[in-house]
Amino acid sequence: MSDSSSVEFPSELAVFGRHRSVRYFLHEPLAPGHLDLIIEAGRRAPTDAQGHMYTFVRITDRTLRDHLATLCADQQHIRDAAEFFIVCLDVYRLRRLVEHRGGEWGMRERISLLYGATDATMVAQNMVVAAEVLGYGTCYIGAVQNNVDRIAEVLALPPGVLPLYGLCIGVIDPAHYPPTIKPRIPRELCFFENRYPSHFTPEQLDAAYAAMSIKRDWWENLRAYFAAGGTMERREPVMARAWRQQGLDPQPAEQPCTSTR
Repeated sequence: MSDSSSVEFPSELAVFGRHRSVRYFLHEPLAPGHLDLIIEAGRRAPTDAQGHMYTFVRITDRTLRDHLATLCADQQHIRDAAEFFIVCLDVYRLRRLVEHRGGEWGMRERISLLYGATDATMVAQNMVVAAEVLGYGTCYIGAVQNNVDRIAEVLALPPGVLPLYGLCIGVIDPAHYPPTIKPRIPRELCFFENRYPSHFTPEQLDAAYAAMSIKRDWWENLRAYFAAGGTMERREPVMARAWRQQGLDPQPAEQPCTSTR
């Protein structure tokens, strides 16, 4: 593989070279027909075993949009974007389809969580690429997980449907367009050949911090989100409640090990 620093995207792939998360939108709708194109691009994404284990809830009610923005760390771009979706994994519909033909539902919680999240994310990313090709800005909203149990209730989601994140799509405000793309972790730390490395050297880890610390020390971001007491740790009990609430908690399925091996 080539050194990532030497890679330049040709014109037909330029959309990947200019990707940014956009958080400032003009109060304008998408051009006629563009929403249908973006949604259809999403629907053409791969899906495991033709299961289509995803649902996107488009939020058009302004009062509901405002409430969801408040639940998602009060992020204004949720209110401002032309379109906002709550992206969900969904095995409820699949279960109904299986039972409709007299089948017995056989998927368990762990498989549902894995394949549902995978299906939904492939659809969402297809939509992001399509939107950016058409000239719009996009932003994923991970803060859905701050109150995922309450959001599931607000949207009246049945058991087997779980919010994963939000997705904003809208007309970019050029006055606040991010001037540079964010850095990426060095390729040699995340793309390997044939097997995972036995360890990461201090030099490799320092190189990752150096590559990522363009505007500020990357450690500040990692500490805020991923270290003890950070955002992800605080989201854990909320997620656990949502999994139980939506019938997707794998813990009840645990059985004592009876193996004699």
